[in-house]
Amino acid sequence: MNHGSRLLIVVAAVLLPCSARAAEPTKLECIAANDDAQDLRRAGKLREARAKLALCVSASCPGPVRDDCAQRLAEVDAATPSIVFEVKDARGNDLSDVRVQVDGQPFVDRIDGTARPVDPGSHRFVFDAADGAHAEQAIVVREKEKDARVRVVLGTADATPITSPNVEPARLATSSATPPPTLALVAGGIGVAGLAVGLVAGIMGSSKHSTLVGECQGNTCPPSAQGDLNSFHTLRTASTVGYVVGAIGVVGGVVLWIVSPSSKGSTGGVGVYAEPAALGLRGAF
Repeated sequence: MNHGSRLLIVVAAVLLPCSARAAEPTKLECIAANDDAQDLRRAGKLREARAKLALCVSASCPGPVRDDCAQRLAEVDAATPSIVFEVKDARGNDLSDVRVQVDGQPFVDRIDGTARPVDPGSHRFVFDAADGAHAEQAIVVREKEKDARVRVVLGTADATPITSPNVEPARLATSSATPPPTLALVAGGIGVAGLAVGLVAGIMGSSKHSTLVGECQGNTCPPSAQGDLNSFHTLRTASTVGYVVGAIGVVGGVVLWIVSPSSKGSTGGVGVYAEPAALGLRGAF
């Protein structure tokens, strides 16, 4: 071994312990980290509080401070909620090449099924898939909830809101409702008009019948009552026809509404859905 190699070994042996010692926090840094962690814990910033507590449990910290930080670290770990992302396409296939941001900050680069710690409170999650699909969702995460599943389905607008026991969806704007089918409206309008005609004609027919009761004896009516008799028969027929047309129109309108494609949801939009212990977002993008 030449003289230069021996010199390098000596220098490394001296510098490495110095670097290790420099990385250890000082007594004042330990105390400050403990104080900062308490403030962050009260503010609900549990992840930042944990980073501070991880610093003040170092071996270089005073024993009482280290013990206090260790206890607080366990409490923060227990209180910090965690979420698991599950992203699927419209066919139910898992998507992994999806970037997720939380409150405008990068959170994960890929979906790998790992539980991720997150601060409690309301957060806006943004999902960007490799194929350009994009979704946003505001979710309220509760303290101490572990492995809450946040499910996102890209490529469909079908959505059914259900309360989840793990995470609570904040209000999310959805696409405007599709206008009612035209044929259903026309049929329904005819039905309502027919019912109105039947009702009015029936009331007028009842009035004519009361008049005929006073003019006729049994089934025989005098010639002077013939006009009222003809009017009664006409009104009774009009009332029957009106009710029949009204019933057909209303029933037909309802049937047309149900079978119309537009009544089953538009081709785009975003919505929230959830299942037991799982909440998610569906949308067409």
